[in-house]
Amino acid sequence: MLHQRELSGDKLLFQLLKNRSPTASNICEKLNHNVKNIILLSEDELCELWQHMKVILLEAQKLDELTSNNRDKYVKEYSHMIKLIRTITAIALETIVQRIFIPNVLLENIILLHSVVLPTIKDEQAKNEISYLLENWWKLDMTWKEKVIINALKYLIQNCNSSLENIKRLYQIRSTITLLKCTEDVQELLKLVREKTVMSLEEGRMLILHLFTLGEQYILGIHNNVRVVLQNIEHTYIAAYADLYVTAWLNATKKLKKFIVQNCLQNIVFHCFRAYRDSGGRGKLGQNLFSFLAAIHDNKHQTAKLMIHNQCKPLLWKHLEAPGSFIRCNAVEILFMTSSVQYTCVSKDRNKIYIQKFHQTVTNLLKDSDSKVCIITMNGLFKMLEKHWTCFPNNIIRNWLNILLHYTKNASNYKIRANVFIGLKNVLVKGRSQKILKDFLPNFANSIYDDNKTVLEELIKLLWHAQNELGMPFWNIVPLSYILDRLETTQDMFLLRELIKLVWLRVSSNGAQYDKIKDEIVYIGINNINAIRRFSFHSKPVIKWNMSTKLIQTMLPIIKEEMECLPLTQALKTNNKKAKHNHQGKKQKNDRINNCDEDIDSYRDVQIYIDVIAMLLIANVKNIEEEKFCKGEIKILQEIAHSLPEFFKYFKETSINESVIFLFSLIPSRFFLNQIEVIETLVQQLCNPNSSDDTLLTIIYVLIKWNKGDTILFALTNLFTESLNLNTQNNQGVTNNTDTFQINGKGLELSLRILKHLLHVEHRSKDVFDASEHFSDILLWVKKVMVPHISCIDMNNIENHQTCIDLIKNTFDISNLLLKEYNSTPKLCCDIVLLYCSCLSPVSGIIFLNKAFDAIIILLDFSQMAYEKQEPNLLNIVVPNFICMTNIDMLSALVVICKILKTSDRTVINRLKNMTLASKVYNQKQSCDTPLERYY
Repeated sequence: MLHQRELSGDKLLFQLLKNRSPTASNICEKLNHNVKNIILLSEDELCELWQHMKVILLEAQKLDELTSNNRDKYVKEYSHMIKLIRTITAIALETIVQRIFIPNVLLENIILLHSVVLPTIKDEQAKNEISYLLENWWKLDMTWKEKVIINALKYLIQNCNSSLENIKRLYQIRSTITLLKCTEDVQELLKLVREKTVMSLEEGRMLILHLFTLGEQYILGIHNNVRVVLQNIEHTYIAAYADLYVTAWLNATKKLKKFIVQNCLQNIVFHCFRAYRDSGGRGKLGQNLFSFLAAIHDNKHQTAKLMIHNQCKPLLWKHLEAPGSFIRCNAVEILFMTSSVQYTCVSKDRNKIYIQKFHQTVTNLLKDSDSKVCIITMNGLFKMLEKHWTCFPNNIIRNWLNILLHYTKNASNYKIRANVFIGLKNVLVKGRSQKILKDFLPNFANSIYDDNKTVLEELIKLLWHAQNELGMPFWNIVPLSYILDRLETTQDMFLLRELIKLVWLRVSSNGAQYDKIKDEIVYIGINNINAIRRFSFHSKPVIKWNMSTKLIQTMLPIIKEEMECLPLTQALKTNNKKAKHNHQGKKQKNDRINNCDEDIDSYRDVQIYIDVIAMLLIANVKNIEEEKFCKGEIKILQEIAHSLPEFFKYFKETSINESVIFLFSLIPSRFFLNQIEVIETLVQQLCNPNSSDDTLLTIIYVLIKWNKGDTILFALTNLFTESLNLNTQNNQGVTNNTDTFQINGKGLELSLRILKHLLHVEHRSKDVFDASEHFSDILLWVKKVMVPHISCIDMNNIENHQTCIDLIKNTFDISNLLLKEYNSTPKLCCDIVLLYCSCLSPVSGIIFLNKAFDAIIILLDFSQMAYEKQEPNLLNIVVPNFICMTNIDMLSALVVICKILKTSDRTVINRLKNMTLASKVYNQKQSCDTPLERYY
């Protein structure tokens, strides 16, 4: 083990020997600086050599004592002393290994090295070599070996941490351990049980097993140190310690077996029952204690399993009924850990009795009032069923499943509900539990409506496990209608993504044939049209662009085929009675009729196709707003643009008209070859009084997307003008009295609807385009086209008057919304104020006074923000114009001033107060009838 040293560098030793005697000089020549040549010396020469060595060793020891207090001063002398001792140690080792004859004087040197040199020398390399020499003296069974080993033993005990080799050397001389008489030395030895280096080496573990055989004192010492270790040790070492206990117990005498059980294992079992835990589970010590017991129980020796079971049994039933929930939690864990012994180590009769008792116990624990006890019971039950499913009768398993089902419906603690599905996934194994669970799992279908993300995540994992591992379609567990319902309504993005994956699994279940995928999409759409829309909209993770284009290309010709069949179908419907009388005659007139769909919901399939096409485009076409497309995208957009006008014309009077129009919004106008004709067709539909609100809103959205807002305003102007039947004979274009025009109520009502939808599109589309710019155009249109004619309306005809008033009121409503929510630009705010001012005329202004008050209060908030952002022009326009035009009464002024005083910015307060009061003073000097005075 130690390096075989040559003596060429130790000139000092040989100089000393040569000067001793002629014989010593001859000995030096024979050795020739090589320790191996020790075998060449005669017995007499060997005796004389060691006699001289003893003298030199004593001189070296004296030198060590002289230099020990001041090593810095005697560096050279100390170095010489260390060399002499190491050389003597090397020669001694070679002597006892090579020579049979060992002179007595060598023993004297060994005693000196053991008793004098080794305890005092500070050089670690010299100490290590001396210890190795003494270890070999012991192993070679030399004279007085018991007298010269203790210090070597102590040295190894103290240095096991620094070297794995030292652990091996200590194990080789383990028989010397009983020579330790000092309690401190024994305690130091037993502390090695705590060292990871010792436990990581086979010789280290064998050394600890040897200590188990040395009696009760050593066993207690080992156990006390293991208890210290279990407080913080990593989980990976626990099994090794448990294996030591089992091996020691199996190999011990009857007396020591009993001692190990009563003083070690029972202690661990008791503290495992009583270990501290909180809402997060066992503490570190509690976890390690339980892992220690579990490792013993998992040992391959059945006798060890039965032994630990018997030690737990007396405490188990008592602690299961303990008042503290944490104690019951500990007991439940131990119950499931030790129960498997009954299924493998006892007779069938005893097993049946135990199962009945176990069943009742587990049932009671599942119904425990404390949720933590329920969760731990549930986890333990599932782990046990994973291994021992076949040991329990089906009726017992079904009883437990019913309890778990009850928890998924009624447990307030989401962890309980989630753990049910975690456990079911683990026990659902093909050929074993599959039959029972296959019939029972559909009972958990309503859990798809659970509002907890964790529960849903675990349920979906269970569905995927059943599908992938056992071939059980998820729709056999949770009905497809439930999945679609959740897909339609959920706002949780995680759940949405998972549901889309499940639906795609159903859609593609028949392979990658696009006709079959199309049929499945229609089937799902028939069950829930909103769900298939949402599925298509979020389908990009599961339906790649190439597949999307294929699906769209598959659906477009099918729509055209449906268009050919639908007229015949409708003819059959309208002439249903005649068809009954003339069935035989008409049957042979046209074979094509027989191939057409006669379902009363013939438009339903087309609706689904069009909606899916629209959603797939939104989901997959990149940069659709910026109109940046790749070749594949351009091609499919051109195909759709080519078909859309025909679809629009055909389905114009049907329920799917809005869906077709919406599809226009997804195709940039440049892709339509007949763009002008398409826009004219849309405007005609817009101006049709029979168009529904949905249709109007969709058309407006399309035209705004195509940047055709001016087209909408132009059409609205014409519609408004025609509805009022304005007389343009006046060259100046001013209407003078109520006799010059006649009101068309339907036209005004349509104008109101269009304006209302246009305003809402502007308000809600600020992320798509510049709403402020478009809205300013609308305000300007209202001011130029509508306001001048308000005074000309016959006030006696309240219905016609109210229609026109409603037009402007809708404008005001959206104006205030924009002020509140959009932080509109100062220019737009000014436009709104000026429109208010224009409308507050002596004839009808009182109608809008409340709206105006609301607006000025909102504008004060906005003005403060604008003023702080160095936009003072807004302040100069809003208040003076408003006060000047409306002649605010005292109550209104108080409302405004009250609002002003609530701000914390004194500059804004003073500025607004001065402007408001100045304007009021000015207006009080003017004599005019205010709308408020006329109102009263």
